[in-house]
Amino acid sequence: MTWCAYGDDGFQAGYTSLSSNDSPNKNSISHLPRELALLSRLRTLILDGNPLEEIPESVTKIASLEKISAIEIGLKRINPRISKLEILNKIDLRGNQIECLPKEIEQLRKLKELDLCGNYLATVPSFAFSLDSLRTLTLSANQITSLPEDIQQNKALVNLALDYNKLEGIPDCVDKLQSLRSLNLSGNRISHASEAIGNIHSLLYLDLSFNELELIPASINRLRNLQSLVLHSNKIRTIPAFICELKELENVIFRWNQIKSIPDELTCLKELQRIDCSHNKINAIPRNINQLKKLKHLELACNEIEAFPVELTALKELEFLDLQSNSILSIPREIELLTNLNYLDLRSNPLPISPEILGSPDLDDSPGSVEGIFNYLKELYGGKVKPLNEAKMLLVGQPLVGKTSLINRLVDNHYNSDESQTDGLKVRSWGVHINSKDVRLNVWDFGGQEIYHATHQFFLTKRSLYLLVCNCRTSEDENRIEYWLKLIQSFGSESPVIIVGNKSDEQPLDINRKALRQKYPNICAILETSCQSGNGIEDLRATITSEVGKLRDVYNLLPLSWFKVKEQLEALDKDFISYGEYIGICHQNQIPEEQNQTQLIDLLHNLGLVLNFREHDFLQNTNVLNPDWVTQGIYTLLSDDTLKTQGKGILDYDDLSRVLEPTRYPPERHRYLTELMQEFQLCFELPDCSCPRFLIPGLLPKDEPDDTRLKGETLEFQYHYRILPESVLSRFIVLSHEKIHEQTCWRSGVMLEYCEGDEVCNIARVKADPEDKKIFISISGRETIRRIFLALIRDTFTKIHKSFADLEVTEWVPVPGHPDHPPLDYQELLGQEGMGIQEFPIGKLRLRLNLRQLLDGYEPVEARRQRDLKERGLDIEERYGDIHLNIHQGSRATHQHGSGDNVAGDLIQGDKHSQS
Repeated sequence: MTWCAYGDDGFQAGYTSLSSNDSPNKNSISHLPRELALLSRLRTLILDGNPLEEIPESVTKIASLEKISAIEIGLKRINPRISKLEILNKIDLRGNQIECLPKEIEQLRKLKELDLCGNYLATVPSFAFSLDSLRTLTLSANQITSLPEDIQQNKALVNLALDYNKLEGIPDCVDKLQSLRSLNLSGNRISHASEAIGNIHSLLYLDLSFNELELIPASINRLRNLQSLVLHSNKIRTIPAFICELKELENVIFRWNQIKSIPDELTCLKELQRIDCSHNKINAIPRNINQLKKLKHLELACNEIEAFPVELTALKELEFLDLQSNSILSIPREIELLTNLNYLDLRSNPLPISPEILGSPDLDDSPGSVEGIFNYLKELYGGKVKPLNEAKMLLVGQPLVGKTSLINRLVDNHYNSDESQTDGLKVRSWGVHINSKDVRLNVWDFGGQEIYHATHQFFLTKRSLYLLVCNCRTSEDENRIEYWLKLIQSFGSESPVIIVGNKSDEQPLDINRKALRQKYPNICAILETSCQSGNGIEDLRATITSEVGKLRDVYNLLPLSWFKVKEQLEALDKDFISYGEYIGICHQNQIPEEQNQTQLIDLLHNLGLVLNFREHDFLQNTNVLNPDWVTQGIYTLLSDDTLKTQGKGILDYDDLSRVLEPTRYPPERHRYLTELMQEFQLCFELPDCSCPRFLIPGLLPKDEPDDTRLKGETLEFQYHYRILPESVLSRFIVLSHEKIHEQTCWRSGVMLEYCEGDEVCNIARVKADPEDKKIFISISGRETIRRIFLALIRDTFTKIHKSFADLEVTEWVPVPGHPDHPPLDYQELLGQEGMGIQEFPIGKLRLRLNLRQLLDGYEPVEARRQRDLKERGLDIEERYGDIHLNIHQGSRATHQHGSGDNVAGDLIQGDKHSQS
């Protein structure tokens, strides 16, 4: 480890021990040299992440010190001798175990910033508020229930953060802090507000989010200088009329409440720049909103708004508009007058606009571009659109249940008793008549063999109808009905499912219909058919047409020019064309805009008519016009016995030439397939090979090698799944292949290594139990690196899990010292910690676990707090990076950044605000 100290003249002194890593969070220093006290010009000392457990005496003798940072060092008490550091102006002790403050701290008369976030403080002594120079006091995430009544009137304190404590009310004594400009009381248990808060006339920022307020405190109306009011996540039903008295308000954050309307009084606040009332019950936007001439940011997502008032288009300064998940039926033509708009979210409204234009409904994704939406609306109002009238239907189920025979009977009224088994995937079109309209169904028939399941994530899509086909002659377990239902739920989200019991002429379908429909509400019908006799086929056909008619995007309106390109591509008798050829076809049909070209190719990709991967450097240059070309090529490789038995999952270009039919798969197209398989996370390229070679984890031997035992103590972590898709572990191996230890991997597991320089300091074993639907992670080696390594592994799994629409997965950790006891739910432990519980009892073991100590072994307290905020709908990066109040000698400026929620923290710096 190298650590550096800087003095007034840039002098640098360095000490080196075993590790060369400069990041203090990756070191394990347990003591500091006494010679540190000799650094007479040292001004800043950073000790973060080292297991020091105390601030050594040598540090208290460095008279030149101005700043100390000792984040997460296991500190339980503050050395009283720190008071000898007379010019100390900043102390950061976040994430320690401090329970009380020494009285000597009041001698630090130059101290400006004190951060004690994430400690064990239950009370705050009054002397903490009497420091003459203290401007910022951060006491977030402690156990504080009250403030001392004898707080002296403090003329220096500007920022006070008491968020995530145990306050049940706003303390009366806060009005003694007459210079306070930022007060953060979020994440407490406040259900009422003291009148005293209205006496802090200097207050510019007030955060009462994540409390239990049912009313906006009336005393707030006296805060005539208030610029930001944050009441996120309470139980507020109305915005009171007195809000209009807060003439200086620039930001109001009322999201996640129970507000039913925006009062006209709010539109009297001429300085407003941001309104966030998302996740409420608001049914209308006030028409006089056009009075808010300075409004830049308007969030009204997840409400019950039915109309987009044309008056809204008069807000010339508007840059950000979020109306996602409402009931808006149309958008006025005048929206194009919002020339400063750079963010527009209209997703999940009943608008007849394709998601490729509005953007994916997934909340984690970004909405469509403003330019793309505006271009579409020009086509719409010019009458140059027509309905898509197209949908996707997918047939899934075990092998040999009769999926292909069912499609032949539905579409052609034909039955072949010698129908061959489907290998891979077959796609065909079926024209149906729905709601007096001709609709084309793109029917995808999947082979049920297990080897193909790894590719399902790329073809089982949302916005589709699913037919789960079963064999009436076999049991519910043999049909794996719940496996397929969970798989559809994971990939297709809430897409409707019809369960079809085929071969009913031989035996009725014997399943628990009521239980399945209660458990899986997206089951819209359970029917029985016989392809041989034709029984039940007409009922199935009628049910299919009825359910397709209910799909949201079937009748989306698209520009006529898009249809011409689509029809021209479908008429080409080719498996693929270059992206340049596609662009040429777009230009022929008057689609010169790049935005429209990309939106159209996305639509064709999602419909399954074309495969395009424009974000991939190599794949972007080719459009596959026939998805069957891809699926047959990949499935042929995955089914090759030689690759599985002799090659042990290793593929080279000789194998591609041997396995694939040369006319349809010429050698010049082989790289496309290997790049596509890497894009699909089906394989990875092996390093240091003279000719390209690829490892396919799904074809690895099943046997776990002998040399997978870990030495010494290990950090253990588990994932439990409701259903464990075949692809999760194989994709993890692909994504982690650069860390594979000594090439040790098998079909359900892998050994990974974490290195510093050329030294392997930690080994991890990650393996799946497909039967129990669990993944086990064990990490050995250097203790200080284990949680860093675990964080990297968890990040990779998180990316994989997020790629599924609705994958149910839980996290578990073992009881320390009791490996045979059932593991503990990790999220439950985090929730207990968030409620302020310090010990977690385990009755069977007569044991009380120290929660903080246990959880610190897995991730830092700040990381836990950040995730907690994000899961509650408020990301800490947004919270402390969005609304910044900068005060400089009487000038007033509010700056907003990004699209996050609100703020506080180190908001206000500079000289005292002069009030007008």
